[in-house]
Amino acid sequence: MFKKIALTCLLATTVFAQEGRLAFSAYDEAAGRHLCYTYDLEIDDLRVVSIPAEADCGDLALIYDGSRVAVELTVDGEQLLYVCPTRTGEWTAHRAPFPGAEPSWIAYTTLAYTVDGDLWHWEGVTDPLDWQPDVGRSPVHRDWVNIFYIRDYTEGGEAIVHLNVNEGVEEAVLSTERVTECLDDLELSPDGRWVAVSWRETGGAILVLDLEGGGRARAASSSGELRWPSFSPDGEWVAYYDVEGGAVMAVPVEGGDPVKLYDLEDCRGLDWGPTPEDW
Repeated sequence: MFKKIALTCLLATTVFAQEGRLAFSAYDEAAGRHLCYTYDLEIDDLRVVSIPAEADCGDLALIYDGSRVAVELTVDGEQLLYVCPTRTGEWTAHRAPFPGAEPSWIAYTTLAYTVDGDLWHWEGVTDPLDWQPDVGRSPVHRDWVNIFYIRDYTEGGEAIVHLNVNEGVEEAVLSTERVTECLDDLELSPDGRWVAVSWRETGGAILVLDLEGGGRARAASSSGELRWPSFSPDGEWVAYYDVEGGAVMAVPVEGGDPVKLYDLEDCRGLDWGPTPEDW
């Protein structure tokens, strides 16, 4: 029985006309492990994404058309990276070890991931990004050559860094000033304008940066952690996981009150993408 996820449907009066599906990993008591799920925001449709038996699901990333999800899995103590169809059915195995892999997608075809801070690609890409050393954590791509990631930037803090690999120059987009400040879970909007990041010190926040205008805003705040920001397919909302509240929330990118999508305990990863046309 699926006991640890209680869905809370949105009220009809809520101003939240979004399409698409959330993908997340969460603990299932009956299975005794974390499983991968998708949830349709319009039709209240929750589905299990098939993963190998006995695998424990971690972080994940949806491909841009919503048809596949890359998931971090632990099988018999070994960290793996798998690509699974988001529909029910057979998973596609990629059994090479990927310790500490952080998956993200480029364009519609290529999976990028980091291992020990180095950026790699699947699908045999013969591009400058085929391998990029020491890019830090949570890399995301504006296009093939522009990468954003989190890394130690000064003695006292961290920074969101932009790198154009053709130019080879790093530029700090946002930097922290104290060692107690921590950045996590970087995400780029579909149009490449906004960057969202999880920020932690004594409490938590989701910061949204305007890459075109140069401004930044604290979209959401909490006394506890806020994790895994993810933009809606139209780029107008950013979802995130409220660890203390045990809920997936969403907030308008350009300001407004947060909206609860549903209650969700023990989440390990969250992403938002479109529903495939042939779903």
